[in-house]
Amino acid sequence: MDRFLLADDHAVVKTGISLLIKELYPSAVIDTAHDGDSAHSKIVKNDYDLVMLDVHMPNTDSLALVDTILAIKPKLKILIFTMASENIFAKRFLKLGVSGFLSKDSSDEEIKRAITKVSLGRKYISEGLFSDLTDDSLRSRSDNPFEDLSDRELEIVTHLIKGKSVGEICDILSIQNSTVSTHKARAFEKLKVKNIIELREMARIYQLI
Repeated sequence: MDRFLLADDHAVVKTGISLLIKELYPSAVIDTAHDGDSAHSKIVKNDYDLVMLDVHMPNTDSLALVDTILAIKPKLKILIFTMASENIFAKRFLKLGVSGFLSKDSSDEEIKRAITKVSLGRKYISEGLFSDLTDDSLRSRSDNPFEDLSDRELEIVTHLIKGKSVGEICDILSIQNSTVSTHKARAFEKLKVKNIIELREMARIYQLI
């Protein structure tokens, strides 16, 4: 019997994906999680054929979560399903070992195609992302400044763009105020921005938001 885990903090997303999974696998067992802690707990306790994971969930460092999960269960198939920018986040998650990266803007048919492909043990990325990855392989380095950020810097920058304060980011990532401030300063220096307004404008230019 096929067993799936849907990790997303939006009930409507989990309901919609559950219906698509049931079209493909009528007898499937579908578990849900609303944040990183609940997802981690269920993955440790159960064996899943596929985990669909959102990048931005409450109190969750998704890159660290994926790294931890795959250290425990290296053969687990993980399909990232998110609104996060493909051209920044996908490469980082794929390097960690996820099986695919899919935008929430995708059609129902593409979502079902991705689920089927990953469930069969194959990789899935969109045509646009494949083109980006191919282009990057032909260049010595990317011209996107956000790719110069470390995983932690990118995580913090993403929360800043979404309007989170330093204190809120501390709570979400469970790290000290000084740590967040240090990573924020380094990120701003690398991106050559002086404030959140400039950061958000640069994020728009490079399609991070």
